[in-house]
Amino acid sequence: MQPARNNEMNDFFFWAAMCIVIGSLLGGTCLFFSMKAVEFLQLTYLMVFGAALAIMDTPVLKSIKFVGMSKLYIGKHFSLITRVTGKGVVLIFMGSALFMTIWDTLESGFMRFLAALLCLFPVCIGFTAVVVGFFKSTRLDKARKQMQHIVDHEGLHQFARHEGGLSMEAFNDLCQTHSGIKFERLDLQLIFNALSSNPAWRAQVAASTQPRQGYGYAGEAPLLPKEDVVAWAKGGFVFL
Repeated sequence: MQPARNNEMNDFFFWAAMCIVIGSLLGGTCLFFSMKAVEFLQLTYLMVFGAALAIMDTPVLKSIKFVGMSKLYIGKHFSLITRVTGKGVVLIFMGSALFMTIWDTLESGFMRFLAALLCLFPVCIGFTAVVVGFFKSTRLDKARKQMQHIVDHEGLHQFARHEGGLSMEAFNDLCQTHSGIKFERLDLQLIFNALSSNPAWRAQVAASTQPRQGYGYAGEAPLLPKEDVVAWAKGGFVFL
């Protein structure tokens, strides 16, 4: 059930990004023939960044090497869009920027209608992502506050069933034991992505040359290092 929910969320992000790409392409084409270079350049940037967002959540062509490598390097250099809240903020900004550019520079009623249609969806998805991300982050922080004076390296030994750190199940057991809060599988994926000081793109890049070195794994399941758990428990608010 959880993978289906995860895929559904990724599909919404993918189509929101594709709205940006399509809107930028259509608007940019009109601006190119109207000789409005500055606005054309702006929409070109929006189209490139929209394509980057789409690649991160694409439901197709996942087995192609280019798509996999693109995800790695986009996640490396633009870590903001690997989090639900950050992705929502980016979608709001890009949807608003696209709408304002087309509305202010193109007088065609059809293009303005198309701009409103294509920009409304990503902006709505962005606001939804920010709200959902904030509530999930607040719930995680609630667990952290109840654990910050309890969690230490020694206290994690009973939950860390692997030398490399805590699995998602172990982290869930830790939170449930000390705070009474239990997270769903999708939430745990977001939490591991946000808390790990050695995120997934580093693990996958390292695995291509030196498999399983520099990052904790239990079979194929990632492990959150105990140092990262302690740093989170004694740290501050973390956005998912």
